[in-house]
Amino acid sequence: MKKKKRVPYTSFDDDLNEELKNPSFRAKYEAAGERIEAAYAILEMRHKAKLTQKQLAKKMKVSQSMIARIEQGAQNLSIETLKKLETLREEASKVN
Repeated sequence: MKKKKRVPYTSFDDDLNEELKNPSFRAKYEAAGERIEAAYAILEMRHKAKLTQKQLAKKMKVSQSMIARIEQGAQNLSIETLKKLETLREEASKVN
């Protein structure tokens, strides 16, 4: 019986660091990180305002599913949507 060849173990961090050497991969990775950070900031803002996704959607005149996509980082934001979010953020900061 032949002995199976072992594949060397590499950690996720090792693999990621290797991939980040590729400029194209690095640019996409960093862009994804920025999108996730923005999505998290929007989620935090909604929580601080004590709003549900449905309530926020109603205030912004968009669908609840769009709010969910925004918070998942899966929605491209238009300038109009960003302006609505900024207005709501300003309103929330005045209340708190």
